[in-house]
Amino acid sequence: MESMLTARQVAELLGVHENWVYDHAASGDLPSYKIGGTRRFDPDELGHWVDEHRENGRQSKPPARRERKERKPTRTKAERRPDEQQPRLFE
Repeated sequence: MESMLTARQVAELLGVHENWVYDHAASGDLPSYKIGGTRRFDPDELGHWVDEHRENGRQSKPPARRERKERKPTRTKAERRPDEQQPRLFE
């Protein structure tokens, strides 16, 4: 029997943060076992999980780009009225 992987080893293998591994394992998304209060991961099950998610990622479209908001035009000093002053933060 192969030895089980720790959350830290899985995080290094997947290139993610250790907290991500714990969160997904606790939610049931990532296959894991709780043994003596610690999470352990079966390397074979983890490999199958990676393969499943790799295939799903290839079939889906890339995320759509968000459009930028139009910025409100700002007035230059020359465009300000002479009686209009900048608010003073400190006196």
